[in-house]
Amino acid sequence: MRVVICLAGAVLLAVPIALPLYYWEYANTQGQSVILAPVSLFVVFVLGLPSWMRGVHHCRHPWRQLGFSQGDRWWRGWGVAFIAGIVGIALLYGLQLLIGWSTWQGLGPAAPRFLLEGLLVGIGVGLAEELLFRGWLLYELEQDFTPAAALWLNASIFAIAHFLRPLSAILATWPQFVGLVLLGAALVWARRIPVARRWQQRDTTVLGPAAGLHGGLVFAYYQVDVNDLVVATGQVPEWVTGIGGNPLAGLLGLGFLSVIGGITYGASHDRHRH
Repeated sequence: MRVVICLAGAVLLAVPIALPLYYWEYANTQGQSVILAPVSLFVVFVLGLPSWMRGVHHCRHPWRQLGFSQGDRWWRGWGVAFIAGIVGIALLYGLQLLIGWSTWQGLGPAAPRFLLEGLLVGIGVGLAEELLFRGWLLYELEQDFTPAAALWLNASIFAIAHFLRPLSAILATWPQFVGLVLLGAALVWARRIPVARRWQQRDTTVLGPAAGLHGGLVFAYYQVDVNDLVVATGQVPEWVTGIGGNPLAGLLGLGFLSVIGGITYGASHDRHRH
C-alpha cells in the first residue's frame, strides 16, 4: 500500500508538467519518441523522496538510507562494478565468437557517437533504475518482509516492469522474463555488498555497486546492439543465443546471468570482508 500511495502521489504531482510535455513531444516526433514526460515524472519522484522518507519512515538521513553515502567508497564500488559489467558482456559475446555461434561485424563510422550515447544511457539508466528499484522499492519491501522475500519480490517487480508488452510478445519471449528476474536478484545482491565495517555496527552498504553493474551491462550491450557488432550465425537455435537477438532470452545469457548472480551473492555474503 505504501508503494502504491507513493507512486500515485508522484504521478499526481507530475501530471501538470508531464502531460503537456507528453502531447508536445508526441506531436513533434510523430509518436516516435517520448522521453521528456517520463523524465519529468522521475524528477518529481526524486524530489519528493526525501520528504516521503522523513514523513513516513522518520529517516533523519533519507539519502543515506537509499544507498548514497561513504563518498569515495561509493564511487569505487560503482567504478569496479561498471567495468565488471562491460567485461561480462565482452566475455558473453566473446564466447559466442570463439565457438562460431556469432560473427564480428566491425565498427562503423558512427562508433564514436554510439560510444558516447551508450555511456550516457548506461550511467543514466543505471543510476535511475537502481535508485527506484534497489534504493527506494527494496527499502520499502524490507520493512515488511524478510531479506530473502524482499529480494525475490523486488526482482519479480523489476522483471514485470520491464516485460509489459502484448500477450503475443510475452509468449514469444518468455525466457527473457526469467533473465530479468535473475538480473534483478543479482542487482539486489550487489546492493547488499558491504563496503565498510564500523566497530560493533552492521555492515555498511551503498547503491554504488548495483548502479555500476547495471550501468556497465547497459553500456556494453548498447554497443553490441546499436552498432550491430555481433550477429548470430544461426548454427544453433535462437533460444540458445537469445530470442530476437536478446541475450536475456537465451540459454547462454541465462547461464551468464547465473554466474553474475553467484558472484554478487558471494560478495554480499562475505563475512570476512573488512
